[in-house]
Amino acid sequence: MRRILLREGAALYFSPMPRPTLSPLSNVLREAYSPSRFESEGQQVLTNVAEHLKQAQARSRASSYPAPAPEEERAFWENPDHHPSDMHALHGRVIARSNHLHDPRYMGHQVAPVLPVSALTGMVTDVLNNGQAIYEMGPSNAVHEELLMAELGAALGLPQGCGGILCHGGTLGNLVALMAAQRRVALDLGVDSWRDGIHAFPQPLVVLVSERAHYCIDRAMRILGWGAAGTVLVETDKRHRMDVVDLRAKLDACAAEGKRVLAVVGSSCTTSAGAFDPLDAIADECVTRGVWLHVDGAHGAAVAFSPAHRHLVAGMGRADSVVMDFHKVCGLPALCTGVFYQRHADSFLPFSQHAEYLWDNATDLDWWDTGKRTLECTKRMLSTRLAAIQSEYGWGIWGELVDRMWELGKVLAAIVEEREHWELAMVPQANIVCFRPAPRGDLNHDAWNRTVKALRKRHLSEGSGYVVQTEFDGAVWLRCTLMNPLTEEKDLVQMLDEFESLLPSVMENMAGL
Repeated sequence: MRRILLREGAALYFSPMPRPTLSPLSNVLREAYSPSRFESEGQQVLTNVAEHLKQAQARSRASSYPAPAPEEERAFWENPDHHPSDMHALHGRVIARSNHLHDPRYMGHQVAPVLPVSALTGMVTDVLNNGQAIYEMGPSNAVHEELLMAELGAALGLPQGCGGILCHGGTLGNLVALMAAQRRVALDLGVDSWRDGIHAFPQPLVVLVSERAHYCIDRAMRILGWGAAGTVLVETDKRHRMDVVDLRAKLDACAAEGKRVLAVVGSSCTTSAGAFDPLDAIADECVTRGVWLHVDGAHGAAVAFSPAHRHLVAGMGRADSVVMDFHKVCGLPALCTGVFYQRHADSFLPFSQHAEYLWDNATDLDWWDTGKRTLECTKRMLSTRLAAIQSEYGWGIWGELVDRMWELGKVLAAIVEEREHWELAMVPQANIVCFRPAPRGDLNHDAWNRTVKALRKRHLSEGSGYVVQTEFDGAVWLRCTLMNPLTEEKDLVQMLDEFESLLPSVMENMAGL
């Protein structure tokens, strides 16, 4: 058949285009997608990872933190002699040169030693790769997300009718929750902030948050366009919890200065010290003043699953929104964060994006199209990971994890207090413990801070475990986050003994500077 194109009344004739033919599938692609090859290679990967878990739990490696300086690590991977010959060689080198979170001596950051069943679930969801934005892209995980977020929200203490969404990380989750709070303020004022941005507001908006809160709250306010002035810091007490008296004063001051409060953010718990803000008292202030209460529970909201520790988040169920990271205390792989709302419909507040290729109407409250409620369009099958935990263990395992980790924190604090010439920054409320050798010798305050920093660096290179550092009121402290339920008291003692043995030479070096 010939194609005809009419131009200015004249018929132009073209020869027919040849029909394209499909080339045979290459052997490389056929082999890459082979189920039998996947099965055989998968068995080897499973064996290798299981061996890693055995070695880590047996503390058989010299250290849980094998990394050299950044430039040394870069030089290793740039060296052609170190280029892996195949996938298994790569895996072996990555395992050997990565942090070993399943080693009970790893006591550094707030990252979970993953429950192995979650890793297996990840293999399934990675193969399925049902990216989630609309129901048609990921039907099973869209429904799981809706059901599980309501169930988990109720477990956190939120009322019937709660709900929420899953996203990738607490920083993103806190941003989205504050976007919802900002949209609520806009609706109350009768302005369209989605169309006009921050210029729609007749007065500047601020968030009130503890001076010990995670930096992502300040970052969120800057992203929203309110700059450094958008975050008002509230003083803390001796245990680093928000001071409600100062909260009242700051709320009054904001009103007097013509500022509108977007939200008050309570921390459960703070990253630096593991302090739980008094949520009930904060909620009283928010209810009285008609202010949105948001709880950053990225690390500590999981205590709600422990009958012995849920008192630490009393009042959380009164919050308008709560963020909780499942990849911290709950043992899931990063990243998996829940953004919970007291009212399910509030989860639609942050966004009202028109996307004709995804949904018909941006304003319809279609719970099955999660892209309407998240910053991400495509996201991983996060709810399947939660469903796997529920199916295999039930939510009770999170309470057991909390009880074990929090107990480890208390034990470490007790050992530090019993040890001569050591001190705690504060009595821990969580699995985060801050401590250091008490100042000794004739070193002044600044010199002792430098000594503590140098001691940690020496421990990184010569010790068996991994510990980080933090700073309170100008004083530097060592900081442990006890995330591994397999950690024993002997590991805590060994860590302190190592620091003690390294201290004299570190002090000698500092005295010579």
